[in-house]
Amino acid sequence: MSDIENTEVFECRRCGNCCSHFQPHLEMDEAQRIAGHLSLSLEEFKQKYADKRWPGQRTMLIRHNENGCIFLGRGVDNLSLCTIHDFKPQACRDYQPSLKHRECREGLQP
Repeated sequence: MSDIENTEVFECRRCGNCCSHFQPHLEMDEAQRIAGHLSLSLEEFKQKYADKRWPGQRTMLIRHNENGCIFLGRGVDNLSLCTIHDFKPQACRDYQPSLKHRECREGLQP
């Protein structure tokens, strides 16, 4: 029996399904923090990474490209890689892989 069969929460397997399906929601202070790590102004960050369909003045959504989150990459082993992992949004840090999530269950399929 694998470790995930014994618990609802398990270690991330880096399938990338969560990053492909969800858009992190950011308050502007968090967007400013991430922009600083990328050496961008808040306006530059918004122009480059905000979903233009979200009309928020105090919040934003990180945009997606054809692969999902704009910050989703793939490592040489083809496992998902967050290109801003060290300073990723709180919503991403709070996400716990779990059998409750359809995306996680799908990511565990061979």
